[in-house]
Amino acid sequence: MSGLGNFADLRDYLAGVPDPRRPRGIRHRLEAILAIAAVAVAAGARSLVAIAEWAADAPQWILALLGIGRAQRCGRYVAPDESTVRRVLAAIDGDALDEAISAWIRRDHVRPAPRLRPAIALDGKSLCGTFARTGGAGVHLLAALTHNDGRVLAQQQVDPGTSEIAWVTPLLDGLDLTGWVVTADALHTTRANARYLTGAGADYVFTVKANQHRLHAALQEMSWPHGTHHTSTGIGHGRAEQRVIEVLPAPDHLGFPGGAQVFQITRYRTNRTNRTRQTETAYGITSLTPDQAGPDQIAAYLRGHWQIENRLHWVRDVTYREDASRLRTGTAPRAMASLRNLAISALRQTGHTNIAAGPRHMARNPTRPLQLLRIPT
Repeated sequence: MSGLGNFADLRDYLAGVPDPRRPRGIRHRLEAILAIAAVAVAAGARSLVAIAEWAADAPQWILALLGIGRAQRCGRYVAPDESTVRRVLAAIDGDALDEAISAWIRRDHVRPAPRLRPAIALDGKSLCGTFARTGGAGVHLLAALTHNDGRVLAQQQVDPGTSEIAWVTPLLDGLDLTGWVVTADALHTTRANARYLTGAGADYVFTVKANQHRLHAALQEMSWPHGTHHTSTGIGHGRAEQRVIEVLPAPDHLGFPGGAQVFQITRYRTNRTNRTRQTETAYGITSLTPDQAGPDQIAAYLRGHWQIENRLHWVRDVTYREDASRLRTGTAPRAMASLRNLAISALRQTGHTNIAAGPRHMARNPTRPLQLLRIPT
């Protein structure tokens, strides 16, 4: 694993989150409760009960280090119980917590992958357990993840009754996007988002589907056999796949802000068991010029975009069993998702490639999750 890099104590970032509780009767400082929750999740805690159990088993010196006060009656450091953790996370300002966590994650410079400018993938995820059985609205979160090292740079809750599209700007407003490439699926392929990104000094690689019907129809009608192309192959999920991407200059009549190139990607899939074949064709547009990105680089950005599914959403579901959680109270579901983002990003930053094994490694020694989160011991 790599070194810890520049010192950045997580507690310093959590201290800026406003306390939603009334001052009277407070036993534990907010940053202490948040620090305990963060360390416990890094050690594999999947629920509020598990966080409280981790805190109850923590050595006295760790509780003192994390800011827990000494009880006058017994002279010991008494960890917050599950009900205290629940009340705090349910009432916390979700935006403030996300900003504190994202600021800690962003504290180091991102090392770009060879040949490619650093890229950010945008995608949303619903927390399935927050949807009421009566059909009530659940919690839906939009996140920005780096392609190269799988860090969550920002997260925003999508208000019920609104679309992810309206939350792209609030999500990215706190980031310096100069020099970045932003990838997104067809839902976010809008002129407003393209205009915002190019105005912020970023480039984009967008896929285009029928929701942008005029743009999609125009791309379908283009003479694709005459474009420059790149071919790649891969095997996964029991299928062999060949991908051919063809790229052309973006015609002026498209009128899409910043559009420099358009592309068609054709996927030929063969089931390795029964040998059945399937062909799929998709389209896209990018502000990257031919000098900035050829067909192979655009294909790499498209593949990199799925990191947000494979390295974040899938990990939260499988390793932390997020979708199995029935936590619904207040902002607690979002807060737990934020703490999972923190743990996953911190593990990746320190060289862990198997996130399922990472929390187990942290749980075997109580000092390890502290070191992971830059809390000096």
